[in-house]
This record gives sequence, C-alpha cells and structure tokens, in this order.
Amino acid sequence: MNEATPRREPATGVPRQRTASVPLPRRLSFTDPHRCGIVLGPDPGHVRIARVWAHQIARTTPNAAFPLVTVVSELVTNAHRHTRSGDPGGTVTVVVERRRHVLILTVTDDGPRPGPTIPVPRIEEGGDPLRGGGYGLRLVDALASYWDWTGAAGGPLTVRVCLERDAAPRSLVAV
Repeated sequence: MNEATPRREPATGVPRQRTASVPLPRRLSFTDPHRCGIVLGPDPGHVRIARVWAHQIARTTPNAAFPLVTVVSELVTNAHRHTRSGDPGGTVTVVVERRRHVLILTVTDDGPRPGPTIPVPRIEEGGDPLRGGGYGLRLVDALASYWDWTGAAGGPLTVRVCLERDAAPRSLVAV
C-alpha cells in the first residue's frame, strides 16, 4: 500500500495500523471528525494518558466528562491486567465516536493470555466488599446506558460502551 492509497476501516471501526514504528501512545486519524482514537502500550502509565485523552476529546465540563474518563480508565486497566495487552509489545486501542446524544466507546485489546481458561468480561456476583479491586466492570455497568463485548477465542476482544452525553453521573451506590 502506498501513501496515496486510503486506509480502509474494518467492521470494528478501528483503522488498520501501518507497520511503521511510531512510539506508543499514538493518536489515530479518522476521516470522520466525530471519531477520535488512541493506541496505548502496556505501560501502566498509559492509563493516566488515556484518562487525560478521554477528558480532552469529551469536549465538555469535567463533571460531564466523568463517565467517559472513568470507563476508559477501567477498561484500559482491565485490558492491561487480564490480556496480552499488558505484556511487552501489547497494545490497547481506544476509539470514541461522538454522536448527538451519546458517546460510543470501543476498547480493543490483544486477546487472552495462553492458559486453560479464556477470560471474558463479566461482573462477578457476590464477592468480598473488602477485597481490593474487582469493581471495574461494576463501574462501567453503573455509568453506561449499555455495554457489550465481541471477540473470538484466542483473538482480540472489543468492549463497546454507550454513554449518555452531558448527563449527570448516576449514583454509584451498590444495591
């Protein structure tokens, strides 16, 4: 593919990556001005970069950006912790599409680490409330209007989240 040939975007909406070695994190370019993206590496410091980026692209007040920033942070952290994206050379791709009343967020990781079980995003029932961690998807579920995931065994996994735009955060009190 030469430079004059446009890049095609696959069904997931994530543009294909060129093989040029550009240091991570790096922003993605889209022809649609309502879409923004960033590719992050396995460095735990990239979670903070993802939060700052999400706040900037939300184009709103800090309170209204809170759901997007929180969900991006939790999903990138989960990708680092539970998939090959957290291993050396791993990547996490985050794309946000700004629509009139909602933000559509997709976070794509590098897929599961080899092992006897393939982890998938799910909210654990019960659990010890004094245990540290394990509440990321609960936060996503509380803040999102809708969320789901797609992926195939051994391949990348994409979590898609729909967030109301400029809505006040809902209560995060556990029921």
